[in-house]
Amino acid sequence: MQLLKLAATAIAFIAGVEAAVNFFPVDAVGEAVAVRNDKGKGATQLYYQVRNGSIIRLCTTTAFIGNGNQKCGLQEVVPANEVMYGTPITAATLWTSAGVFHGTHVYYYSPDGVLSEYINNISAHGPSCTQCVTNQRFGVVNSSVILYSFADFKTPGMQLRVGFESVGSPGTITEATFNSNTNKWSLSVLPN
Repeated sequence: MQLLKLAATAIAFIAGVEAAVNFFPVDAVGEAVAVRNDKGKGATQLYYQVRNGSIIRLCTTTAFIGNGNQKCGLQEVVPANEVMYGTPITAATLWTSAGVFHGTHVYYYSPDGVLSEYINNISAHGPSCTQCVTNQRFGVVNSSVILYSFADFKTPGMQLRVGFESVGSPGTITEATFNSNTNKWSLSVLPN
């Protein structure tokens, strides 16, 4: 950890960038996704894949410019054996009808090419998570990088929408949609 800090400081110095005295080192192998987990303060959860293949979460108390503390350390939330190496990652934040934060759902691809989910407010993931999209076994096109998600609160029965390239409809986008009234997932393909 100390070696990583020294290396980053040296690189920043050489590049003519002022290095932060107290920074938190991050060693991601791909993209990172961030979501806010409260209203107004800028508290943030960051998710990314590290070199060992697992998905990590770290959290800040407020926006970086507000000198927020990194408050949760590096927490492994999905083990490497459940994650495709180099997976795209996306996340959707849920709120109750009263406007209270109700957790984050993180989406990624499994090693066997299945759309997968981690639900942070119940710390559940993988095949053992009965509430996760993982159990639907929606197949993903090999090496596809398409993946997005968001919560749709304007539709009756709040819906989670997760876009990906499915093996059933390669070459276009398929959305897996979760309806909170029925507690069921369904698939639909981008219409023409």
